[in-house]
Amino acid sequence: MGSGASSGVEGFINAQPKKDLVAAIKAIDPDSQEKLMEAMGEAGLKEKHYEVPSCPMVWLSSTGFVSDHQWARFIQVLLRRRGVLQEQDATRDVDRETLVAKYASEIKKLKVTYINDASYHRPTENMAAGRVGDGKVGEDGNLGRGEGTWFWWDQALQDLMGIPKENITMIQLLEKPWLFNRPARDANHDASSPDVANLDPEDEKAYYAALQHTQDAYNALKEKPPQVGAGQAGGKLPGCPESGLSCANNLAQISVALNEKYSDALDKWCEMYFDAADIVVGQGGEVVMLNMAWQCNQKIATRLVQGVRSNKCVYAGLSASTMVCAKSMEMTGEIQPGWIEAFACKKEFLHSPYFDKNDLDGDGTKACHLGALPLIEAPMAIRPHYSPAWEKEVLRKNLIAEHEFEKETGFDIDDDLVKNSSQGCQQGCRLLTRISSAATDQDNPVFIPIRNGKVIEAKITPAGSDHPSGHEVYEVFNCIH
Repeated sequence: MGSGASSGVEGFINAQPKKDLVAAIKAIDPDSQEKLMEAMGEAGLKEKHYEVPSCPMVWLSSTGFVSDHQWARFIQVLLRRRGVLQEQDATRDVDRETLVAKYASEIKKLKVTYINDASYHRPTENMAAGRVGDGKVGEDGNLGRGEGTWFWWDQALQDLMGIPKENITMIQLLEKPWLFNRPARDANHDASSPDVANLDPEDEKAYYAALQHTQDAYNALKEKPPQVGAGQAGGKLPGCPESGLSCANNLAQISVALNEKYSDALDKWCEMYFDAADIVVGQGGEVVMLNMAWQCNQKIATRLVQGVRSNKCVYAGLSASTMVCAKSMEMTGEIQPGWIEAFACKKEFLHSPYFDKNDLDGDGTKACHLGALPLIEAPMAIRPHYSPAWEKEVLRKNLIAEHEFEKETGFDIDDDLVKNSSQGCQQGCRLLTRISSAATDQDNPVFIPIRNGKVIEAKITPAGSDHPSGHEVYEVFNCIH
């Protein structure tokens, strides 16, 4: 747009009464509103005060960080937490390259734990193919390092932040790296050698036999046509354990017992990879299988939530690793017939202190759809990779959430905010922040649409005894462009 067009816009605005401008802005669709807000922000006009917080933080996305501002924001927060960010660099207009160059020595100290269970059951060669390429993450319109590759956190953190490869540990909860010595598996996990002195070989044998049932069931359900019934309780198809339990409950039963029996080894591992880490990230992939991994390892989930809320580390997830943080992961095309019956654990295994009675009572959200990593206290549901085809269902769900909130609290919510929550990420964030700030018994979650390229930032601060609804934390949600 040249200066003539710029003058024309200015003239149009000057000629309009303020109330007409307000009405016109409200009338345009939410995507256009967000575009206008982004443009004002890039021009330095939207916010007079740009805050770089140092409180507990979580970032949730469909595709990881893809814009320069998202990366710059992430880096600013990490540097602020380390106490080294200079005030002239705590502004909206500072770019990623400037921060990376100026603070390279500090960034090289960052430690990362990378959780990759969403890939565990997929063929290794498929995962490895998504990591090839000799380019830089994000170059030439690619998500990863080359054409057809994916966004992988470790590659992105190396390429775009300069975090050394040796500072990033890729793990899979299903391999229990706190307990078992295991060789590395390409595109899945690094080698682990906890060398647990009192480990009973029979425990390892029993665990991996149970884990194999989940792999057999997964393979059978991926066939065309799928073998629906695989892995289910009391069945005879692949993945059905002799115990009569589903393959998920069979694995959870053994996993929970081992985590309790070898709790010292688990605690030692969590201290090293959560408490001493700066960043914990989660990869995308099979959301049902990733959720099963967290369901089977609630002691690990609890330690990660504690690590984030006590401000020892931050968490960033993409796709499946975003959905498992939500109160509901039901709105996804990945949950096919037979999957919940095979791979969702009974609610008796969800014993984290960060689940409350609303999470497990079956009202609003069924326990089988409950995200098993309760980093977020707010009644949030996520639909990553969002498209307009989901708008009608998201609006229906959010109207239910609004009605419940207004009925139980007596507070009114702007109807336009609810209406627009099905179309824009920021509107969904505002609705969630509003409801979570006052709801005391909210069963129906707020669905936030996350299109590819968008990032939800959650700022978490302890509430103490001051929260009007008795919550442990205050949570404020915003969309980062």
